[in-house]
Amino acid sequence: MKKIVLCIFIVCLSCVPSMNAQTMTFGYGAETGWSGLGLGSSGVKFDVAIFVPGNGTLKGAKIRGINIPVLDTGMTGVSVWLKNTLSGTKAAEAEATGKFVANKYFTVEFQEPVTIPEGGLYAGYSFTCSIAYPIAMAGEMASGALYLNYTNNGSVSGWDDYSTEYPPSPMQVLLEGVSLADYSVDLTYVGQSTRVANEAYSLPVSIVSNSANAIESLDLAVTVDGKTEQRHVALSLGSGLNQSATFAIAGTTPDEPGRYPVAVAVKKVNGERYEGDASATGMLKSLIRKVQRRTVIEEYTGTGCGYCPRGWVGMEYMKANYPDRFVGIAFHKYNSGDPMYYSNYPMLGLSGAPGCMIDRKEEADPYYGFTNGNYGIEDAFEELNKVLPEVEVGVEAQWNTGETAVEVNAEVEFLVTPGSVSLVYVLTADSLSGTTSAWKQSNYYYQYSKSQVGNAPGIVDFCSGGKYGKSSVALTFNDVVIGSSYASGRNKGETLEGYEDVVTGSVYHGSYTITTPTKTTLKNAIKKHLVDAIVLVVDDETGEVLNAAKSRVSAADAIVDVAHTARNMVSARYNAAGQVISAPQRGLNIVRMTDGTVRKIMVK
Repeated sequence: MKKIVLCIFIVCLSCVPSMNAQTMTFGYGAETGWSGLGLGSSGVKFDVAIFVPGNGTLKGAKIRGINIPVLDTGMTGVSVWLKNTLSGTKAAEAEATGKFVANKYFTVEFQEPVTIPEGGLYAGYSFTCSIAYPIAMAGEMASGALYLNYTNNGSVSGWDDYSTEYPPSPMQVLLEGVSLADYSVDLTYVGQSTRVANEAYSLPVSIVSNSANAIESLDLAVTVDGKTEQRHVALSLGSGLNQSATFAIAGTTPDEPGRYPVAVAVKKVNGERYEGDASATGMLKSLIRKVQRRTVIEEYTGTGCGYCPRGWVGMEYMKANYPDRFVGIAFHKYNSGDPMYYSNYPMLGLSGAPGCMIDRKEEADPYYGFTNGNYGIEDAFEELNKVLPEVEVGVEAQWNTGETAVEVNAEVEFLVTPGSVSLVYVLTADSLSGTTSAWKQSNYYYQYSKSQVGNAPGIVDFCSGGKYGKSSVALTFNDVVIGSSYASGRNKGETLEGYEDVVTGSVYHGSYTITTPTKTTLKNAIKKHLVDAIVLVVDDETGEVLNAAKSRVSAADAIVDVAHTARNMVSARYNAAGQVISAPQRGLNIVRMTDGTVRKIMVK
């Protein structure tokens, strides 16, 4: 299990290293905007590496040296090296001597250049740190861009690939003997945009250049729904290897709801016809109407996790400040001695606690979010919450007579032609606490002064001198998973009725009965009036949460209607002649919503 990062800190660079005109560089990371990665303590020995391919443009090229990105000016035992395999012997090595300058590259050259073999090799640097987060990283995640090995208190972690978890190392290798075409570009990514019909959109496009010349402009062909338009884009992309940039293309979504592939192709570079094949495809989703996204943050935590108090702080902050848009799910799975331990919930790809997934789309820290900012989880939440959802969801739930199970009923309306989806049902409980030591939250922050955590709001309460400044703390826990549709490693929630013939704008129903805990310790702590039912609509292809709904569970004897008040749904439907129709029909449909508004929808 990977347990490397406790926190990430951002460092803004004001300088860009100069490039020797006679030397090309290869790397994956950005030259600015470095952030720090580490174990949260000094004295750790780190080995950092990237993979240098030996085919294509780099075939036969030679490595003269390595540019080390310096965050830690007090690092010792610094060296650079090359290896054919990470666990193998070094093909070349050189010590770094001289004065390190913060936020700049430090260049180390080998005694003799090394030819890159056909199978490629690994380039890296090693050092012992004097700060908590000394490893620089920046840019878009890429395969082969970050490998780490570390030695902490005599214990060696072994090499591991972190390329899919963190931004790349901005380390650079210095090359000679590379022959580049005048222009060689590739589009590596076109994003997606979800908008209401006839609304402006903007799509991100990423490009990589391995050109002998700088790139100042591109002329693109952009094709949507069979119609092609030209776009001219100004760039400032330097010459050399692996030069990358991201820009945006804009337009208007089609006037009929649906999914529309967006094909982008490079036609000219710097005004000259481009003969190569540089193209990529994104997606436009045109909705029948706009609804509110309720963003789900699923937190991996446990009472035995000493750094999880910061997750508790972050989740409590989000619950208090975003009651209508935040759906919190805290699954206690870190330690089996936790009274709230729930083994059936999936790990969602999270490897360390505290950690969280936002809409099952982005991994983040439940306090710091994507950065080191105080309550950075708020910014991460807002970033994903602004994406328009493809579905609207409603939920109601009721205890059975013996209050041993909850029947959850869901309504889902598709706002664009759907792909395959699944429903996930979850029960969470608020205000859980107990009097035994098992209920106490382990707290490592009691060893820290408030200044050592940057006086981070909320976290300082758990530091030395804070109101929770002890090694274990009695807390009240909210949004805790006490039941779900997961069992035996898979989701067993029922599918939607009639989903095989789904029609945009129609409402579909699903239901699932969740049995509540029988273990006395947890069962007695649950307050029946403080239990919530949650429904997630999950895209089967991407695994992302398309939207969610949350509702408090009603008493067994309550009179309950499906929670239309939780969302704005279709209450009546008419054709163009004003006649009542029971289901969508081709052509113009007039629909009355539960909030009294009337909309016109064109059904294909």
